[in-house]
Amino acid sequence: MTCKVNSVFYHVSAVLVTYNPDLETLFTAIQAISKQVSNILIVDNASLNFSENWLEGFKDQMPAKLYFLHQKENLGIAAAQNIGIEKALTLGADFVWLLDQDSIPSSSMVAELLAVMTCAQSKQETFPVAAVGPAIVDRCSGKNYYFMTDRDGFPHKWTPSKVIQELPMFQEVTVLVASGTLISIEAIKYIGGMRSNYFINHVDTEWCLRAKAMGYKLLGVPTSKLEHRFGDTTKQVWIFGYKEVIYHSPLRNYYDIRNTLLMLRDTPMTWIWKAHFIGRFMRLAYFLVFAEERWLRLRYMTLGMLHGVMRISGRLETKTNHCSMLPVSSLEKYKCGKLIKS
Repeated sequence: MTCKVNSVFYHVSAVLVTYNPDLETLFTAIQAISKQVSNILIVDNASLNFSENWLEGFKDQMPAKLYFLHQKENLGIAAAQNIGIEKALTLGADFVWLLDQDSIPSSSMVAELLAVMTCAQSKQETFPVAAVGPAIVDRCSGKNYYFMTDRDGFPHKWTPSKVIQELPMFQEVTVLVASGTLISIEAIKYIGGMRSNYFINHVDTEWCLRAKAMGYKLLGVPTSKLEHRFGDTTKQVWIFGYKEVIYHSPLRNYYDIRNTLLMLRDTPMTWIWKAHFIGRFMRLAYFLVFAEERWLRLRYMTLGMLHGVMRISGRLETKTNHCSMLPVSSLEKYKCGKLIKS
């Protein structure tokens, strides 16, 4: 499928969430982002090594206007994204482009994603497109990660066929990784924002499944690549064949389990997809056997299971094992295009 890039100017705001970032990587990311958007909204989760003063040295050199939205505490990825999206709304953005602090986009990514968004909408007027996203290249292993799709009702990892010489312009998907994803503001008003009290893990998965349940389409762009770091480290292990295993901290194991259980209740999905997410718990057994800090992981996994069953959400306070509720964005109160008053 071919389509010319729409010549209409769109206001795109980049929402870049930071938390104790590697400053060299962050500078490279800001440089790459700045040439493609109207403004960059840096939402900082109380970093210790990073402040607005760091930006002053090159703020005037960037093509896009930089906004620094400092938070007094770590609110997590979901609440930070909502804060950035809210600011984008006040600036009149048509689209928001979500990015993590360690993600480096290609120089033409926004143009590529916008072309697919506008092209798909014009060719397929029967469905609205909520978001489009790139394929991910893991910065540690160099491996390409493509898209999770639905094939005959079953979860399926889409990868390009080896017999195809040219990649398709886009591929309909079920889930997009948040970093690199371009989202329509109008879709956010209808679908709602991210769930702040998920804090981290499955924030993007839940939003994508909610969008799908509300009749929206999500599109992956195989030719568009984003350099992104998955986890703390990546290792090759043999589990009935060599596989890439992404290692996270023990605390992330807590959020993984808890938010999976919350998502199964919060978000409409088929029983097949529910079984898929429950089945992913099996991979956590690997970390209890082969990863470091096994007993700490077991403790956090058990706590995550307990909190998920009890529907406890928020930011886990590790000293007390209790969760602090996070501020709920007005975006989370949108339902079917209407602001629901509490």
